[in-house]
Amino acid sequence: MSPRIVKIVVTGPFASGKTTFIKSLSEIVPVVTDVGLKNTFEKTVKKFTTVALDYGRIKVGDDLVVHLFGTPGQFRFSFMWKILARGMHGYILLVDSSRPENVDEAVYVYNFFRQIGDVPHIIAANKQDIEGCLTPEIIRMMMKIPPSTPVVPLIATDPESVRKVLITLVKHMITWYSSRQEAKVRGKYVL
Repeated sequence: MSPRIVKIVVTGPFASGKTTFIKSLSEIVPVVTDVGLKNTFEKTVKKFTTVALDYGRIKVGDDLVVHLFGTPGQFRFSFMWKILARGMHGYILLVDSSRPENVDEAVYVYNFFRQIGDVPHIIAANKQDIEGCLTPEIIRMMMKIPPSTPVVPLIATDPESVRKVLITLVKHMITWYSSRQEAKVRGKYVL
């Protein structure tokens, strides 16, 4: 039996850790479309930015292959968000928990993705290793995330932390899709 293929989008505002997340997790050399930044303010945060997408892949167990698609974080490249979201089975929204202003930007990205479609997703509070960062609970409150959506800690430079986030999403997806299937069987869910 061939493995099941799942498409996950990794999204979030500028400098929230999307490229690092995919690099930490991918079993193949990731495709990265970074270019140097010219904006003085943005260069104080990081030197490069994604302009099209990041792509990585990881096998989970014997029967699941996860394709990871990272979105650009700058709003001027937001036209790519909808393109990359096409056919996604779920998404992870990264928030830079060390920069409170990143939370407001994350709310915009979150609302955009919620309008694209109803798919399982989680919020990952990245940079939890930085002193004074916002906790996942505070990010949940600031973003008004419902209790049914997991908000989890993340350190995107730590492969084990990244794996835990992916596993959390996969478990959430199984529960989410199973509940939709049960409702569909009972006639309460219409595609």
